[in-house]
Amino acid sequence: MKANTEGVLEAVPRTRVSFGIKLGYGIGDIGSNIFIVSSGFFLLFFLTDVVKIEPAIAGLVLLFPKLWDVISDPFMGAISDITRSRWGRRRPYLLFGAIPFGISFFLMFLAPGYESGIIRAVHVGLMFALGCTFFTVINIPYSSMVAEMSDDYNERMSITSFRMVGSTVGVLLAGGLAMPLVKMGGAGAAGFSFMGAIFGVVIALICLACFWGTRNALTISPKDKLPPVREQIRIAFKNIPFIMLVASYALQSVGIGVLMAGLIYFIKHVMLLPETAMGIMFPVLFGTAIIFIPIWVKIGVKLGKIRAYRIGLAIIAVMLVSTFFTEPSQLWLFYAQLFFLGIGFSSFQLFPFSMLPDTIEYDQMKSGMRREGVFSGVWASGQKMAYSVGPGIVGFALSLSGFSAGHEQPASVALGIRIIFCLFPAAALLLSYIPFSKYDLTEEKFEEIKKSIRVNVP
Repeated sequence: MKANTEGVLEAVPRTRVSFGIKLGYGIGDIGSNIFIVSSGFFLLFFLTDVVKIEPAIAGLVLLFPKLWDVISDPFMGAISDITRSRWGRRRPYLLFGAIPFGISFFLMFLAPGYESGIIRAVHVGLMFALGCTFFTVINIPYSSMVAEMSDDYNERMSITSFRMVGSTVGVLLAGGLAMPLVKMGGAGAAGFSFMGAIFGVVIALICLACFWGTRNALTISPKDKLPPVREQIRIAFKNIPFIMLVASYALQSVGIGVLMAGLIYFIKHVMLLPETAMGIMFPVLFGTAIIFIPIWVKIGVKLGKIRAYRIGLAIIAVMLVSTFFTEPSQLWLFYAQLFFLGIGFSSFQLFPFSMLPDTIEYDQMKSGMRREGVFSGVWASGQKMAYSVGPGIVGFALSLSGFSAGHEQPASVALGIRIIFCLFPAAALLLSYIPFSKYDLTEEKFEEIKKSIRVNVP
């Protein structure tokens, strides 16, 4: 390990990363997932039940800000690839983006008082777009750090496990505390504003904590010159392992996005429980996910990431299909299904993000360049687009089934929610096996790629 004249550590062969750095890095995903979960699980509900927007329109409003992400994510990745600073390429964005990110989250959950429902919807959509922009500024450089911190196949899985523990803690905080905070703040518009303020402060502090906690993490100096962003994106789409991984993960994310947006409706209109029951369901689902992350790491080392991930996806699909038949009187069965969903969801959090850095070495072998930011940006844009489709699908499904905000719902609504919450995500996960079958970066192939890179480095 050595430093260049700017104080940035140069890339050298390395394996182990200290516990402190892993912990500092993992903390960062708490804030990101508070944003993801709060927008994914509650923003559609906020629009339909608080802002009183028709579900199909609300779903569209949440879709369009994500179209901006398709453009902004790869560009943000390219910007971080060429950033030069005393803190490296990625960490400055954690420092300077923290407070704007927290403020934008607060603004998302301020209910506008316009007479026109369309204008109210557009207002929330614009605030959501602002929040997505600052999320990009923080999250794309953050996601790019793993490939720089270690070049070891299994150590990257270990680093990612810390990130996914942080991710799950964020999910638990947002999912378990959001509705209780809304209730504490007076429910309705005032309650959501209170929740937005509390979580906005937490998000900003977590980003700053991650900046401090990764101060000793290894990084790589930027190249003096890289091709234009458009050319880099074009080259990225020639990386077959990367494209297969993105395609499979995008299909999975569509299903998970529907699950995220639909869970609160499933709990309220199918299981006939109050919204505050989310505070119980989330610890069951995501507390299990935290517990099983280190178990999946061991399974991944023993069976390989690819085989282990296939098993995890199968668990999710089977549990979702079984949940379709669960009745409100079978509450303990529903808890058991959530427990097993948590086991499978844990693998969904761990393996794709530990595979992504491996595809970057494949690109380096082919191109001779390190472009973690661009690849993370393309990955994130696909993920966000897939997630953003979820609320739209749920919104249209609710409309088609006869949902009407503020009124007693017909029986058709419960059936529609069962179909969209249980069967649709399971089908999306099963479809993802098709492109994933073409992903073949095993540990053995990865070691060959590293050898090839070292031989060709001047």
